[in-house]
Amino acid sequence: MSRLLWLVVWFSFIGYALWLAPGARSGDDPLFMDLVTLQSNEASLMAMFSLLGLFPVAFACLLLRSDNGNVPAWPFSLAAFGLGAFALIPYYILKRDQDLTYRQSRAPHWVLKLARSGVFLVLLMLGTLAVIGYGLFMGDLQAYGEAFSSSQFVHVMSIDFIILVLLSVYGIYRDPKRQPYSAMIACLGMLPIVGLLIYLWLTRHRVNTA
Repeated sequence: MSRLLWLVVWFSFIGYALWLAPGARSGDDPLFMDLVTLQSNEASLMAMFSLLGLFPVAFACLLLRSDNGNVPAWPFSLAAFGLGAFALIPYYILKRDQDLTYRQSRAPHWVLKLARSGVFLVLLMLGTLAVIGYGLFMGDLQAYGEAFSSSQFVHVMSIDFIILVLLSVYGIYRDPKRQPYSAMIACLGMLPIVGLLIYLWLTRHRVNTA
């Protein structure tokens, strides 16, 4: 049932982004070029754009440390750096909880080492908090609201951010390393990126023993 719901969300998100999202299209949108070239002067927009770059890093740590099932996680994790939730939702639709085959992880050793590194996860947390603080204290929420209405890119990336937060909750809940923690720990995912990183830090040693 949950996979069917995510399938509906995925198709709805694609349809909305392509045909219904308001604002100027990328080719006619100066905000799009300002953001992708990192030249935007609006802190709130730059912060959101940066957070959407940090989210795939956190999800890569979550998925690649357990990439030994029948559905490989690495193509979806890699695509998420450009497509965000568009790329990650199909993985959770295809993956079944009983898919584990106990083969060796597909992820390179250095990736697994990063995924279980407490120092790396703490640095990611601090970087995320710095970006959030920059956006909140240096940004103009009114300017962000105007951009949300006038730029299709800003509109879609904002919705993408919300879906990634919800997907964090679901991803923690479905994570094979979650035990012995209760399902309630999935609520950490409601803290954008930081909650997912806290969960990864709490379960980092289980990567060695699972």
